[in-house]
Amino acid sequence: MIGKTLGHYRIDAKIGEGGMGIVYRAYDEILHREVALKVLNKDIHGDLPAARNLLQEARASSSLSHPNICTIYEVGDEAGELYIVMELIDGKTLRAMSAEGGLAPELVLRYGAQITSALARAHDRGIVHGDLKTSNVVVTSEGLVKVLDFGLARRIGGTGDARSRSETLPQEPSTLSGTLEYMAPELLRGETGDYRSDLWALGVVLYEAVSGRLPFQGRTTFELSSAIMHESPSALGPPVWPGMWAIIQRCLAKEPIQRYQRAAEVQAALEAVQSGAIIAAKPSDQPQQPRITVLHSVQHVPVRKGDFLLLVGTTKGAFIFRSNAQRKRFDVGGPYFHGHNVYSLAYDKRAARHRIWASTQSYWGTMLRSSDDFGKSWTNPEQGPIRFPPDTGVSLKNIWQIALGAPEEPNVLYCGVEPAALFKTEDGGESWSLMRGLFDHPHRPRWMPGNGGLALHTIVLDPINRSRMYVGISAGGVYRTADAGLTWTAQNRGIRVTYQPDQYPEFGQCVHKIALHPDRPERLFLQSHWGIYRSDDCAESWTDIGSGLPSDFGFPVVMHPRNPDYVYIVPVESDIFRCACDGRLRVYRTRNAGESWEPLARNLPQKRAYETVLRDAMTADSLDPAGLYFGTRSGQLFGSSDEGRTWQRIHEGLPSVVCVRCAVVEDTPGLIKPHPHTRKRSPPPLDTKRKQTRRRKN
Repeated sequence: MIGKTLGHYRIDAKIGEGGMGIVYRAYDEILHREVALKVLNKDIHGDLPAARNLLQEARASSSLSHPNICTIYEVGDEAGELYIVMELIDGKTLRAMSAEGGLAPELVLRYGAQITSALARAHDRGIVHGDLKTSNVVVTSEGLVKVLDFGLARRIGGTGDARSRSETLPQEPSTLSGTLEYMAPELLRGETGDYRSDLWALGVVLYEAVSGRLPFQGRTTFELSSAIMHESPSALGPPVWPGMWAIIQRCLAKEPIQRYQRAAEVQAALEAVQSGAIIAAKPSDQPQQPRITVLHSVQHVPVRKGDFLLLVGTTKGAFIFRSNAQRKRFDVGGPYFHGHNVYSLAYDKRAARHRIWASTQSYWGTMLRSSDDFGKSWTNPEQGPIRFPPDTGVSLKNIWQIALGAPEEPNVLYCGVEPAALFKTEDGGESWSLMRGLFDHPHRPRWMPGNGGLALHTIVLDPINRSRMYVGISAGGVYRTADAGLTWTAQNRGIRVTYQPDQYPEFGQCVHKIALHPDRPERLFLQSHWGIYRSDDCAESWTDIGSGLPSDFGFPVVMHPRNPDYVYIVPVESDIFRCACDGRLRVYRTRNAGESWEPLARNLPQKRAYETVLRDAMTADSLDPAGLYFGTRSGQLFGSSDEGRTWQRIHEGLPSVVCVRCAVVEDTPGLIKPHPHTRKRSPPPLDTKRKQTRRRKN
């Protein structure tokens, strides 16, 4: 073939040979570039179904554009030769690099993160590699990883060297091919593989790269298949870090449901271990104080005693709205954290503080920050205070919920995060610990991500029993602890799941929000993915209370501050069309714990108002009469100072609102004196003074 031309490609030299065919260095005479040209074996070309599948997969994989994927330029057929034209990569295969005792763990982490990035892109496009192995991974001299043969090797059989036996397994209605040493157990059982089969192969690749040997051995095909299906790989000790070994073990779980479910999860886990290794390599004896950032260019609102605040988180930053007890006119400060997602905010008045907590998420990571001067300055830590331990094999993606501990425990906070986990601090946020009882729960491998990811988004503390707590996980369901987090039980009896064959499983429900009133701690309300429920027995069982609503799909659930029978929700039309029912923005209220519902819509838009209110974008204040507030994905902020009877538009033109919280500023040394204009008013009547006194007490 040397010197011949296929299409407009002149073959110059042979690069290598494998079961699929021979790879040549060729020259593109039209675009004047060097390429890799693979001429497939005659037996493959003669197999019309195999050739047809090859062309289909090549067309699909050629659509992938990613720096870690070898690009396919063209598939051609000329003079009886079927060939594939690919990007020419100058480098070494991962197999050759790791053949003599394996590579340093830090190198494998770096290469592994690039491999998983490539897999994530392919899986997102519906393409399964099907034959991932160390000989299909090439590393350039610059350290750039290229994954070869996407969508090609999985359907093509052949023979290779003794180390890489290529087997074709019978599948109905077609066949599936791959390299036996990298095949997942489900493939050997004759089942159809999916993305998780690629993640098994990734585990084999990582094991081989760091140790220089394959995790499963056998002198014959039968022995090797048996080892893959039934045996555990030999443990990897130092210098392999425990976190890295944990990632490999999870990739090599025998059952697909016990593995990572997405390549992006493996990538995040590898990067977390990599970051942990970097941090651990640079210890410091100096105490680390949180850095403070003072925001001079942001518009602030002066806050005084008696002020009412709305804390609004959006997908592009946070805002602080200030009013007085009448809550009719608002001044706005911000935006704080330009361009960051702010999914959770909390106002902490315990121990005479005036602290605002905020979670910020951006391309650079997720941070928990705080301000003690109403936004003028914020903590700005060098690294996120909330981090998963390296042995977990996962990394923080987002903080969905900030929950304050009991008033008697002013330094206790909880954070619900993605991937689903619960963190706790007992020193005011200086250090955080992962609550392992929930993270290590045996149900965890079978939790599935909801539309917004695998998130622990709701934390409900029992105000009477400090050892009892509830959390909501999408999509895992409701979990409860009665021993301060040591053990957890699924509490989902009666909650319907419409998207699974078993509509009442033990767990797996996509819970949207949970609410509890302190006067009735045994009773909870829950908005689920299709369903609004009440529990009267500490979540032992749930009763559907959605009758009378235009839809039982929605997100927020808010309690009245004083009446435990009053609950507020905002239904949306469906999970497909997540907008206000009939284009009419209405809040629904029950005054009898869900026996009946009534719409509250006065002054809310009722024509073509296709709005969505997300799970944490609604809140209620503690004043009398109680106020209600919510923000929409279109950036509108609404409020009611009379318990929902009438509404006003507080602001419009905000970014998408994802969190709304409120606070009444109480008297504390250091606050600014009351507004000057309040001294100019005439003294209010005696009955008004009494009402204001009651409001302050509340």
